[in-house]
Amino acid sequence: MNSIFHYSILQYHHSQALGEVLNIGLLLWFPEQRQVIFRYPSRLGRISKLYPSFPEKTIKSFFRGITAKTLQLNKKPDIFIKYEQQAQLFPDHEILIRDSSALQFGDVKTGVVYTSDLSKIADDFYWLFLASYDEEETYRGRHDEAYLLTAFKKNLRKRLQGRISRETLDRPITVKPETTGLVYQFPFAWQNGTYNLVKPVSFDLKLQQSITEKVTLNVGQFTVLRPYAEQHNARFDVLVARPKDRGLYKPYDQAVQLLADLPHVKIVEEEQLDSYSEKTAEALR
Repeated sequence: MNSIFHYSILQYHHSQALGEVLNIGLLLWFPEQRQVIFRYPSRLGRISKLYPSFPEKTIKSFFRGITAKTLQLNKKPDIFIKYEQQAQLFPDHEILIRDSSALQFGDVKTGVVYTSDLSKIADDFYWLFLASYDEEETYRGRHDEAYLLTAFKKNLRKRLQGRISRETLDRPITVKPETTGLVYQFPFAWQNGTYNLVKPVSFDLKLQQSITEKVTLNVGQFTVLRPYAEQHNARFDVLVARPKDRGLYKPYDQAVQLLADLPHVKIVEEEQLDSYSEKTAEALR
């Protein structure tokens, strides 16, 4: 007999009076396998165009928080036993407390585990409920480090209206941590109380192992640079891009969380480049 899983749609209640409800995320949990998975769209541009007041930045912050919570719960398998007879309580008690806010989980439904690959089930149900968000990305080219850096610099020059030269933008910053003999280069730096060193790190890759190797390399680098950051009041602003392959979202989220947990590291996801460029421009003005 196949085991079962439960799922619930994360909904944004845009207008209580008009009954406008937008499906923006999907939570699945597997009691027997003691696993929970959260899937969400990487881009919310379509909603923002339809609803100018849609709090995109806040919603994405919730996405990151929910993802972090699922990673914590997957390390506590006994928690799933508590909800074996009360599955409908799991999302509100363990993921997002139900209150009067616009963001809530919908009704809990049940499905049959039809493959041992739980990520495939999550992907299948994502495409069933949320596929429309990804249609605009179907033909997206690879967003590598060069793409991230170019997008950042383009946004910055636009906001500064040419008041920063290309030579300044293209002049790399060399960092030499004391006592190590090592040398690191960052393509750009700016200051607003802290000395912010910008580094693009793209996870738009094809293999999970590639993501693992890349995050391991960068965790090592920022660990070596920690004394430098403490001595120079520095921060490392890491511009990241997610993979096109939705099946790699989980290792991507784990990689980004590993970097975010490091001291003196700030993560700037691709969708945050506009607001980050604006903050940089304000400091440079």
